[in-house]
Amino acid sequence: MASAAAYIRLQHFYALLEAKRNPNLRQQPFVVIDGSRIIDVSPEAAKFHITTAMSIRQARLTCPTLQVVEAEADPLPAAERFWDTCASFSPLVEPEGHSSAFVGLSVQGNLKAAGERLMRRLALKLAVPFYLSIAPNKLTAKIAYLEAADLPLSVSGEKHLTWNQGRGQSSAPLKLNDKEKPAVNSRCLIIFPESVEDFLAPLSVNRLWLWPDKVHQQLQNLGIYTIGQLRQVPRLELERLFGETGKALYDAARGIDPAPVKGLYPPKAVQGYFQLPPETDGCRTWDALVKYLLPVLEHCTQELQRLSQACTRLRLWVEYENLEGKCWDKQLKNELQTADQLLLSVKGLLDQDWPAPITGMRLMLMGLKPAALGQLTLASYLKPQRQRKLEQLLPSLQARFGADRVFTASELSIPRRERMLQLLPGFGDYPIPVLGR
Repeated sequence: MASAAAYIRLQHFYALLEAKRNPNLRQQPFVVIDGSRIIDVSPEAAKFHITTAMSIRQARLTCPTLQVVEAEADPLPAAERFWDTCASFSPLVEPEGHSSAFVGLSVQGNLKAAGERLMRRLALKLAVPFYLSIAPNKLTAKIAYLEAADLPLSVSGEKHLTWNQGRGQSSAPLKLNDKEKPAVNSRCLIIFPESVEDFLAPLSVNRLWLWPDKVHQQLQNLGIYTIGQLRQVPRLELERLFGETGKALYDAARGIDPAPVKGLYPPKAVQGYFQLPPETDGCRTWDALVKYLLPVLEHCTQELQRLSQACTRLRLWVEYENLEGKCWDKQLKNELQTADQLLLSVKGLLDQDWPAPITGMRLMLMGLKPAALGQLTLASYLKPQRQRKLEQLLPSLQARFGADRVFTASELSIPRRERMLQLLPGFGDYPIPVLGR
């Protein structure tokens, strides 16, 4: 069983989200911008050869009827549906962005047949057009996508190189038999392991997406324009010129990428939810909502304690009566560990005036990280268990930091300043000079 990496990229992702939010944009040429930068183009704008590499002025000159739309739709729910689809094929899903992801594959048998099966399954599950490229590793898989999508090179004025073998334009055309030839199916490109070097050889060094344009420009200043030419440079020479980067470039020119596809999705999370029965009236006030929300929060804090984790990101879905639900996703400045903290954070996220009564809520605690020693237990919201857990924790803290440094408040018998002077030998031995006016 061989391993491979698939790269999946959704087309017109942000444009389709904006068209869904504003139906008047459908069948219209428009671009989606973030600030002054174009981040996506609609299918109709793409027919005018407008790309994200253009400025807004260039795009308008290309298409006078072009509309410019500021990105306002929340991309996360649609992105997670896409990542969920990827996760149904493999446990190794590494999101690269809202509209793209690497997927680790274990292929048994013919790679081309496996790619075609994956293509059909994606076409059934995804409601948007997409590109799929499959190769032995992530580096080659994304380069295959860049070639399949025919994206422009990062340095202007360069010509697209023909498929050839060896040292770029001066070499003979590459002839591959049917077994070795990459299988192209409109939006799918498969690079077989035995043809990786031949596939990379004629491509510009700008296709080495792992490195910034500065490195590409340095290579071109040295007269190295194609990956095939880069492969002719000895390892020691590349190390002399680029240091550690030179070692990686030497491997990349041979289609070697040691970085595996990481299983980053779905992320570790603690979840809880409640859903009111249809016959029950929705919550119209905060006090009414807390009655159903508090047990959910207490369950989440118990799970955090069991895992000895704290959350740094909070996602909240709210369902309204006879209205479309709403989702919040917030990166937290401080770690959350207790039900009181979660309750305050949820209250801060909800609008002051709800558009309709709340009938359900789902909470997801993400960005989990190890909690500080004893922090979860000492700050536990569950008051009946606090004393017992404190008694269990205290001996381990005293064994680690010393019994003279860890004690309960009931043991204090001297003023705080004198206690601190005892803990810090030498501090306070000399009077602090006071400067006169």
